[in-house]
Amino acid sequence: MTGRIGDEIMIIPRASHGPVREGEIREVRNEPGGVVYRVHWSDTRQESLLPHGPDVVIKHRRGGGAEQTMVEQTPWLSRLRHPLERRHTRDAEQRHQAAYDRLAERVEEIITGLGLIEDDFSISAGRIYHIPRVVSVHPGPPLAVDMHILPGQSPEDFSARATSIAYDLGMAEVRVVPLGASEIRLELLPHDPHTGQSPRKSVRK
Repeated sequence: MTGRIGDEIMIIPRASHGPVREGEIREVRNEPGGVVYRVHWSDTRQESLLPHGPDVVIKHRRGGGAEQTMVEQTPWLSRLRHPLERRHTRDAEQRHQAAYDRLAERVEEIITGLGLIEDDFSISAGRIYHIPRVVSVHPGPPLAVDMHILPGQSPEDFSARATSIAYDLGMAEVRVVPLGASEIRLELLPHDPHTGQSPRKSVRK
């Protein structure tokens, strides 16, 4: 069963360690060798040509937004469908975790660049820098990071630099929320895609 323009398409590799790829069919070509799709891939945001084959799964779109999954009913696919779905979910979770890790590293880099660190010196170890650490990332909304701040620091120290943190992260605003004596939450508020304006500023205490 071949796909149509607008259908979702998935490639399920025969090798168990291969990644599952998903995309949307933008064009269907009837070539001499068979049907070929022009696919916009969700992972790379790029397009490429893909011939129809046994590794292809098509999800047809029905009118009114409802969807029905229709796949090539090959025995190996029927047997592997549920394990592959679990693996696909696991791969997505791993991608999300990697993105959260990159965000945590970026926030710590920005905090360091803004001078929100402390240092001391000893003869045996030399100069040692102490940096506030991201302890967790919350997907939100809003997207947020929890940080363990250093002794002597206060939420106001970070609020005073919230505009710079937001700018470096490409966000409209960063809200600093105190969580305790040594922990804060940075809520990362994106630009409004409809108005292009920043959300209304507020300070929580």
